[in-house]
Amino acid sequence: MESVHYLLGTKKNKRKGGSYMFVRLTLADVKEGEMDNALEYVKNTVMPSYDGISGLLQIAACATNDGRFMAWSTWANEEAKEASIDKFNQALAGASEMLEGQPEVMEGPMVAGQQYIAASKDSEDGFFARFVLGGGTQEGKTYDDVAEFMTNTVYPAYENVEGIYGTGACKVAEDKGFSFNFWTNHDAAHAASDVIASVVSDAVANLISEAPQEVTGQCDIWRNYVDFPVGKL
Repeated sequence: MESVHYLLGTKKNKRKGGSYMFVRLTLADVKEGEMDNALEYVKNTVMPSYDGISGLLQIAACATNDGRFMAWSTWANEEAKEASIDKFNQALAGASEMLEGQPEVMEGPMVAGQQYIAASKDSEDGFFARFVLGGGTQEGKTYDDVAEFMTNTVYPAYENVEGIYGTGACKVAEDKGFSFNFWTNHDAAHAASDVIASVVSDAVANLISEAPQEVTGQCDIWRNYVDFPVGKL
């Protein structure tokens, strides 16, 4: 059975070869009454069209708590994403009539990541998604410093927190990126709010230029194309 570690090798190998998992995040406003239709379109049209795409590890979509449409895809590397971007955009084109305005797209290599609970490609359980969109780093700091902070401070702090599936940090530019963490449910994320607040406070004090924007939502439309075992990603 294929797993993300089997496909990618070790973290050391990824650094050596310059190849990282790659995440593409899309946020969009939706026309009134169209959210359910947009999500069903992803589930019934987009996802089936991606079966067999080389290098695609995960795709998911949900309604955010502030009423936006959010979708993301995770790839073995940027090359895999680029090789399939035309088919990717073609499949999503049918949802454009349900959206209000141009979607906001952020993407980048996943420079830090940790899986706390194994996620099987056969699983059907929903989860609670929390994305953190940073405004930029402080002068003299880069997103590599943020990734190091995530790996050495944030992820160890989550080790004893119940209900966290996995985390990741993606570099959009030298001084900018976004991170995410997935939880078994909203209550698990809420129970960890003190831990989350503590690490965010440390980051604001020492690394990032302003408090980040949080975008959250219950995700029940998703598919893993590989297993994600426990360990560093």
